[in-house]
Amino acid sequence: MVRLTVRQSPIMPNNRSTRKLTALMLALLFALFLPACQSEEPETPQYADYGTFGSKFALRLARTYPYRSPGSAQEKAAGDLIVTALEDMGYTPVVTRFSYSGLDGTYRTSRNISITIPGTGFVRSRADGSQETFRRQVIVGAHYDTFVSLQDVEAYRQTTEPAATPTPVPTRAPDDSGETTATTTTAASVPEPTLLDYDGIHDNASGIGALLILAREIRQVTPGYDVVLVAFGAGEDGQAGARKFAASMGKDKIALTDAMYCMDSIYAGDKIYAHAGRSSLRTYNRKSYEMRRKLYEVTDVFYEHELYTNNNYMLYTNQASIDLELEGISTPVMYREWTLNDSDYLPFDELGIPIVFFESYDYDGKELDDFKESKNPAFSETGGAIRHTPFDTTVYLNYITNRAVTARVSLSSNAAKQTVDQLTKRVNNTAFVILEAILKGVHDAQSVSEAVLSGTPAPSATPAP
Repeated sequence: MVRLTVRQSPIMPNNRSTRKLTALMLALLFALFLPACQSEEPETPQYADYGTFGSKFALRLARTYPYRSPGSAQEKAAGDLIVTALEDMGYTPVVTRFSYSGLDGTYRTSRNISITIPGTGFVRSRADGSQETFRRQVIVGAHYDTFVSLQDVEAYRQTTEPAATPTPVPTRAPDDSGETTATTTTAASVPEPTLLDYDGIHDNASGIGALLILAREIRQVTPGYDVVLVAFGAGEDGQAGARKFAASMGKDKIALTDAMYCMDSIYAGDKIYAHAGRSSLRTYNRKSYEMRRKLYEVTDVFYEHELYTNNNYMLYTNQASIDLELEGISTPVMYREWTLNDSDYLPFDELGIPIVFFESYDYDGKELDDFKESKNPAFSETGGAIRHTPFDTTVYLNYITNRAVTARVSLSSNAAKQTVDQLTKRVNNTAFVILEAILKGVHDAQSVSEAVLSGTPAPSATPAP
C-alpha cells in the first residue's frame, strides 16, 4: 500500500478553503492509488472450454442413426455425417472402404474415415552439439458403429407386446454454454428402457464427439507431432476397421508412431479411466516404463491443470494390482494400469505401439467380479453393464448420469461447474487431456516451433509443416 504523508507548508495559507482543497486532492490521490494497492483475485483457468459442439454431435449421431451396426446402411449414413462435419471444418477426409468377414462369418463392407494434421517436427541435440530434426506421429481413434442392428430391434419388436405410452421425461439437454438446468423429475417418471430405445450414445457416439472436438481444436495449436485422427468402422465386429488401418501402416509407419489414443464409451460408466496396453506387461509383475510413458503423460496433464478442481473431471488409472494369468506370458502379470476390455486400441497394441485407452468403468475392488461398468442400482438388471444393453439410450442415461449433479448443486460452492451435463463434461475434458498430451511432444526433444520460440536456430533440414 502506498502511504501518503502531507505536511503543511510554511507558505501555505492556513484557512478553511485551503484545507477543503487539500482534502479533495488527497481523496483524488487515494482514488488513483487504491486500485494498485488492492490484490486482485486470480481468474480461474478455463480448461476444456469447448462448449457443446462435441456433445451435440454425439447426440445427433445417436438419435439419427441409432442402429448403425457394422456394414449396415445406417453405419454408412453415420459415416457420411462424420465426413460432412470434417469437411465443414475445412478438412478433406480420406474415406477408406474395406471388406471383411464378421465375427458371425458374414461378409461385410465398412469404411474408415481419417484426416492427418501435419506437425512441425522435432529438434534434438546430439552429443557433439549438432542438431537433428525428425518427424513422429500419433494416432487418435474411436469407432462410430454400434452393437445393436436394425434386425435385432425388429426381431425384438415382433416378440414384444406394445408398451404403454411412457410418461414424458424432462431431460437435461446441454445448451450452447455447456450448462444445463436442474430437473426435479422423480425416478418413477423414467421408464426403464428396452431395445427399442437403444441408440448407442455411450458406445460410442461419445467417443466420436470427443474425436471431432480434437479435429476442431487442434487447428488452434501447433503440435510437433503429425496427428492422424480416425473414425473406425466396424469396431463392434472384432475391431475390423482398426485392424484394417493397422495392417495398412507398414513397418516404417509403425516405427514412426509414438502412441495410439483410443476412446470408447466414455459417457455413462462410473469413472473415467486411462489405460496402457498389454504390450507394456513384463514377467514377474514388471512393466515397461517406455510402453507406459504416454499413459503417465496423460495423468500429468490431468494433475497439472487440476481438472478435478477446475472442471469437476476426475481421471483414474486401474490400481487393482491383482495377479492374473495371461495367454502368451509364462508367469502371472499384475492387473494394474491396463484393462481386459477390448476396443480399437488392440491391433495397435499388438504391433507394439504404446497405447492410451480411455473408457468409463469402475475398477474399485479386490477381485475381477468386483469390477463393473457402473455400480449404480439403476443398471442392476444387467449386472452394472451399459454397453451392448438397452440402457445405452440417450433419454435414460441423460437422466441417470445427471441426478447426482442435480443433488449436489445446492451443496457446492461452484455450482456453475457442477451443472455442466456429464456427456459434455466428459467429452470435452477427455479431448482436452489428449490434446495437451500430444502437445507434450517427444520427451527428449523440442518441437520445431518451440525451438524457434526459445531462440534455438532451426536447422536447415527442418521439415516443412
